[in-house]
Amino acid sequence: MPKTRRVFSKQHRSRAVSVGRQMLEGLLLLALGSGLLAFLSWLPQKVDAMVVVSEAIADLIRGLGQLLEALLGLAAVILIAMLLLAGLLALVSGVFRLVKSFTRLISSERVKPSQRIHRRPRPRR
Repeated sequence: MPKTRRVFSKQHRSRAVSVGRQMLEGLLLLALGSGLLAFLSWLPQKVDAMVVVSEAIADLIRGLGQLLEALLGLAAVILIAMLLLAGLLALVSGVFRLVKSFTRLISSERVKPSQRIHRRPRPRR
């Protein structure tokens, strides 16, 4: 009988990492950390770090201001478009209502008072 394979099991089988691999990972992380610290200590000698940081912050603030200005402009355009659509909808519905009222007025003038149609009352449910 074939053994069923549990695909979604809650038990995770963790494999033991070999000692050599652990030592290699530790050495690589130490080399990476010391290299990054050496680079950061060498960097201010070649580039004035405060100027770079202040220029980056100023560029970020200018960019955020431009983004906010663009978003406000887009919101204004959307608002104007919505007002335009609301105005057009009001005009179209107003024309339809006027046409409907004029047709009702004309049709009611044609019917004489003696020839009015009497509706039967609806039965209650």
